[in-house]
Amino acid sequence: MSIQIFKSALAVSLALVFLACSFFIPQAAPTPSAVDIEKEEQAVYSVFVSGQGTVLILRDTSTNISGDNPQQTLDYIKSGLKDISHETLDNYLERNKQPSQLSPDMDLGMEYILLSPEELAKITSQPNWHEILREKYPNSGGYLIFSRVGFNHSLDQALIYVGQVAGPLMGAGYYYLMEKKDGEWKIKEQIMVWIS
Repeated sequence: MSIQIFKSALAVSLALVFLACSFFIPQAAPTPSAVDIEKEEQAVYSVFVSGQGTVLILRDTSTNISGDNPQQTLDYIKSGLKDISHETLDNYLERNKQPSQLSPDMDLGMEYILLSPEELAKITSQPNWHEILREKYPNSGGYLIFSRVGFNHSLDQALIYVGQVAGPLMGAGYYYLMEKKDGEWKIKEQIMVWIS
């Protein structure tokens, strides 16, 4: 009989230890929903359009990662954005495997116009294209190129590529490491990848 009591006491003890330990094991953060990710992506985009006149955005996304030597670009990003997490960079690469089209229904806090690559090519094929662009879209200071935004699991760190083109030989492209504090996205670090 004492062996039976011992086995029962041991089983109860192990169950209590397991239950107690489960309170101290950190639980994995819940996976953000697609709706949450889309909302945060638009909040990141809005940082780059606020305070501008007519905002022109290229409809198709771009990462500016070299097709010839992508590892060189990734090494450059890691060396320039010291605080970037592997999680954020991996998510950026995953979300930018294929070019995509930005939605005309984004909520960026202000009006914007999406330019198709065909329309942009037609305008920029002209020698004075920046004047034609401003004539067609008054108060525009050129156009923006966005990548998809990569996030960490807690949606408080983000990586985005932004190209800003005002005219021939008037543009630059940057990778921005963003941080969300007190409910707002802010630029934490940035590195330039091209200038003209």
